[in-house]
Amino acid sequence: MSRENSYVSIRDVGKVYPSPHGEVTALEDINLDIHNHEFVSLLGPSGCGKSTLLKCLAGLEKATKGEILIQDQPVVGPPDDMGVVFQRDILLDWRNILDNVLLITEFRRLDRSKYEDKARALLGRFGLQGFENRHPWELSGGMRQRASICRALLDDPELLLMDEPFGALDAMTRDDLNLELARLWQDTQKTVLFITHSIPEAVFLSDRVVVMSRNPGRIDEVLQVDLPRPRHLSVRESPEFGAYVSHLRQRFAQLGIVHGD
Repeated sequence: MSRENSYVSIRDVGKVYPSPHGEVTALEDINLDIHNHEFVSLLGPSGCGKSTLLKCLAGLEKATKGEILIQDQPVVGPPDDMGVVFQRDILLDWRNILDNVLLITEFRRLDRSKYEDKARALLGRFGLQGFENRHPWELSGGMRQRASICRALLDDPELLLMDEPFGALDAMTRDDLNLELARLWQDTQKTVLFITHSIPEAVFLSDRVVVMSRNPGRIDEVLQVDLPRPRHLSVRESPEFGAYVSHLRQRFAQLGIVHGD
C-alpha cells in the first residue's frame, strides 16, 4: 500500500530504552502504512514491542528515531481525532458508568450536555443499558471493558487504537465483544489498530495482520486477510479461515515462538 494513500504512516521507527545494564532496543526499523477505514492487527508474543509501537502512535511515548505521521502530520502528542482502549479498563471507581464514559468531555473541554444522549446510546449498543448509575466495582470485567470502549468512542474518533482489550476476558465474553467490534467497524468504517496475542482473533477481525518478532521488535510479515464481510463466528469453521490461522502458526513456529492459541 502506498504512503500517499495512508491515514497512518510509520517510517523507519525505532525505540530504545535506557537501563542500568545498557540500552534496550524495543523496536527497530518499523515501516507500516495503514489506510483510512482499514482494520489492522498487530500480532506477536509478549515483549515484541506491540504496545510500545501503539504508545508511540498515540503520542504517549516518543520514538527514538524515524517518524510517525497521521494524515501527513507528525505525531508530537496525543492526536485529537483518536480513541484508545487499553487492556485494563482504567475506569474510576468513584464515578458511575455514565460519568466514566463522559470523562473525555472534561479532558477535552467539551459541552457534557451535548454528549449525554450519545453516551447512553453507546452504553445501550454495548449491552449496558440500565447500568448507567452503577459503579465499576459493581460490574463484571467484560462489562467494564464495554464501558471503556464506549468512552473511547464518545467523540467519534476516526482512529481507534486498542491494546489487547479482550485479553483478560473469558472465551465467551471475548467472542461476544469480537462480534460487536466487527459490527461496529462495519457500521462506522473507522481506522483501527488492534493489538492481540490471539491468532484466531486477529484473523477474524482484520483486513491485514502484521506479524511481529522480538529481540528487538520488528515486522516479520504482513498478511492480507481476504474473508468476506460482515463476518460471523461461523467463519472460523471455514477452510479459508483455518488456512490463515495455520499459516500464522507456522510462521511463529519458524520464528521459534511457541504459540498456543
